[in-house]
Amino acid sequence: MRDQSTAPLPLPPEAAAPRKRRRGVLLWSVLAAILVVLVVAAVVVDGVARSYAGTLIENKVRSSLSIPASTPVDARVGGASVLLQLLAGKLERVDVSSKGLTVGALTGDATLTATGIPIDQSKPIDHATLEFTVDETQLKTLVGTVSGIPVNSLTVHSGAIALATTITVLGIGLPVTVAVAPSAVGGELALTPKSVTFNGQTLSPADLRKTFGSLADRLLSTQKICVAQFLPKSLVLDAVTVSGSKVALAVSADTVTLNSDLFATKGVCASK
Repeated sequence: MRDQSTAPLPLPPEAAAPRKRRRGVLLWSVLAAILVVLVVAAVVVDGVARSYAGTLIENKVRSSLSIPASTPVDARVGGASVLLQLLAGKLERVDVSSKGLTVGALTGDATLTATGIPIDQSKPIDHATLEFTVDETQLKTLVGTVSGIPVNSLTVHSGAIALATTITVLGIGLPVTVAVAPSAVGGELALTPKSVTFNGQTLSPADLRKTFGSLADRLLSTQKICVAQFLPKSLVLDAVTVSGSKVALAVSADTVTLNSDLFATKGVCASK
């Protein structure tokens, strides 16, 4: 017969409850630690995938535009998890930038923003915006001679472009500076005169016409400059902004295919 004196005494209910609670806390701590490890691993893997995708895009852009190795190109994949985006077959957003990019006769800073980019490059993206920023020297090259008016110098300030030129009155060349506001009109760069500085005085278009009559018409008419030869054929100039001493030309398009043909084929300016 078992000696009842040596049998373990049952734990009272108030002693068993804390032990169960400790087991529950331990279990949740282990699960939380495992979850943290999984989240960190997912972030690391996604970061590697994001970096790898950015590198592939950089190489694609560099080869498509024949950008030399000395010109920096940076591509960043935005949006949520890149792994989930790849599984869905479409990237949410990609930003590509390049400083000192030369396009034809112009050199500037370019930024391409694309949204809804299919992994299958034969399919069109949802939307693309390309912004090309040039300084005063490059803008003077772009403006060149506006409708027969020689541009002696060009400066950008206070949201306007100042064109220094010369008009001839009674056989005498008179230096004038025309302040023009840039904008995009019908896919072209439009320069609309806002004021003219002559002999130290700034005159409004109306005052200038009173002084010079029809001789002022050439100075005061809105001049349009075709920029299609600098841009991909499928993208049309739709915005012009002035910031400090630089001017940004922005083009955009919907449902375009981001392939080599897009960047290699430039637009054509109609003869006037």
